[in-house]
Amino acid sequence: MGETSNRILLIDDDLDFHGAVKMILEPLGYQITCAPTGPEGIETLRKSPFDLILLDIMLSSPLEGFYLMDEIRRDKALKHIPVIMISAIGQSMGLDYAREMGTGLLEADLFLEKPVQAAQLRQAVADVLARRKNASATSPPAQSRN
Repeated sequence: MGETSNRILLIDDDLDFHGAVKMILEPLGYQITCAPTGPEGIETLRKSPFDLILLDIMLSSPLEGFYLMDEIRRDKALKHIPVIMISAIGQSMGLDYAREMGTGLLEADLFLEKPVQAAQLRQAVADVLARRKNASATSPPAQSRN
């Protein structure tokens, strides 16, 4: 991965998925922190900087991930962090969340359907982090206002 590791927060109540994500991404140099609940995830985000969030939709309630996504996007300190939503809810409910990207319903940077293949997850994480890096490289420097 290079000299620095990208820090990723996984918010998902499936502890087996935590282990799988770590096995898939940590060998590539990513640092994975896991939170099994939405409140724990938000608390972790506010305590430490992360480069990417992997967020499940169905946590303690079927739509908790959407509420967390909204909270993240409304928080000035967190809204810049890219989010990949990962869930089986679309398939189980017959919905295509990938088509809802950028419509206001889904404010994530990317949506992946569970079960996620290892190669698909690795590529999605690399792509989203590369887009973030490119966006910050082309952004004009912040100007101070006095």
